[in-house]
Amino acid sequence: MALAQGHQIRENHIVEFAEGRRIAWLPSEPGMEPPGHLWRWELEPIDEGRTRVTHTYDWTKLTDENRFARARATTSDSLRASIDRLAALAE
Repeated sequence: MALAQGHQIRENHIVEFAEGRRIAWLPSEPGMEPPGHLWRWELEPIDEGRTRVTHTYDWTKLTDENRFARARATTSDSLRASIDRLAALAE
């Protein structure tokens, strides 16, 4: 996939998957091992028109110290912005 800025390509290694409920992946540079940061989306139906979406970023296993500053900069606000973009696409 191309990142939002469009100047970098990443491979996403799927490590968890439950159809319509959960997907988690470890991104990496093409052809490289993932450095250890995990992204996850979990979906929980609430009723016919609503779904609770949980977006998680876990960098506790990140091994590349060059990525620590960016990992620390990933805030709950930035994760919420991703959920908001997903909601806009789904509506």
